[in-house]
Amino acid sequence: MLISFIFDREILKFFGSLLQPNIFLFMYYTSHIVFFIAVALICSYLLRDKRSIAYFWMGISFTYIISIILKLLAQRVRPLGADLALGNLGAYSFPSSHATVYFFIFAFMAGCSEKFKYPFLALAVLVSLSRVYLGLHYLSDIIGGGLLGVGLYLLLRKWIKI
Repeated sequence: MLISFIFDREILKFFGSLLQPNIFLFMYYTSHIVFFIAVALICSYLLRDKRSIAYFWMGISFTYIISIILKLLAQRVRPLGADLALGNLGAYSFPSSHATVYFFIFAFMAGCSEKFKYPFLALAVLVSLSRVYLGLHYLSDIIGGGLLGVGLYLLLRKWIKI
């Protein structure tokens, strides 16, 4: 993560030049609440157990709130131009709330069943990288968010015996 902090701007330029805009157009849509709700509802369907579903939604809420609190504490400004894309909403970038929540979802689903491990890992990685590709986050924001999401899952699992 330290190396990422040093090379954040170069990594951002690399992502910008690597992919054509139409290749990862769907990445833009992973940023929307509708996509998140669809993923969360699919997870709820796959879990089927009311207790697991309740812990899942509680965990997502807790994870999101912690990521917002850390954003306010760190106050790391987003990459140049990101404020235009966001309409001056969400001025801070570290940690990425998208990465935090989607890596929490990955850890939770992988903890419930081994068969969920790789599909939800791929989803978390794609959503997280989309944030860098769209120029809304640095790679270090994503790494920090991913570690936070998995760490919060492990904490909750131990605390409430998920």
